[in-house]
Amino acid sequence: MVDLSALGSEPYPETALVVGGLMALFVAAYGRRDDSVVDEIGTIVAFVIGIGVAVVCVSAALEGTIANFSLAVMALLALCLFLKPLKGVPWSGIFGLLAGAAAAYIASISLPSEVLGVEEWKVLLIIFFVVGGIVFFLTRFFEDLMAISSTVVSWKVSMVIIGLLAVVEGVVIFIEGATLTSYL
Repeated sequence: MVDLSALGSEPYPETALVVGGLMALFVAAYGRRDDSVVDEIGTIVAFVIGIGVAVVCVSAALEGTIANFSLAVMALLALCLFLKPLKGVPWSGIFGLLAGAAAAYIASISLPSEVLGVEEWKVLLIIFFVVGGIVFFLTRFFEDLMAISSTVVSWKVSMVIIGLLAVVEGVVIFIEGATLTSYL
């Protein structure tokens, strides 16, 4: 098993704040240019950096090595970078399909070839649609919440504010060993 506890100590949280903040500023400044390869590459790099920032944030939170304000900035930064490419993915449809298929598969193992005079494949089809539909509608709500939060954090003004805050917080931690809240 990989020990990620070292990621919670110096210099990783500060580096994650600075690198992630600069990436958020780049994504906000460059914008959503669908015809550009640089935007596609930037989105992929931002997604990977967002995952890295989230891992460092969780590690730092578990280790208790940085202040709560820095953790909050790091979590917002991770969401800002991570959620942008996930906007268009139909998560509720994917989860509904997987849940319906899993329920139909489990039922196919345990059901006889005929249930109450109805052929097995018809029962499996009904199970697939009922379970898939229930999971689809339940996860649709969470997908909408994710879309709303993604819209808020991927708004250029939010990205600039979060990016600048993250860069300044990371630099202050590098130089002073304290957070911005210690200056208030």
